[in-house]
Amino acid sequence: MYTKYLDSIIVDEAILKDFQVKIGNMDYGMEIDGILGFNFLKQAGAVIDTGEMQLKTNVC
Repeated sequence: MYTKYLDSIIVDEAILKDFQVKIGNMDYGMEIDGILGFNFLKQAGAVIDTGEMQLKTNVC
């Protein structure tokens, strides 16, 4: 696993600068592009609406 700092990461309306990510092999038996960890969810002020299957953020 490698650690890299991104200039920014953008998800929906949330833009987080100088964001640290972990890069490595992911084989979970399904096709996924990546995983948003708790550090992103917390910094973005994310709210997960499981009924609507939506992620809402408070950061712009």
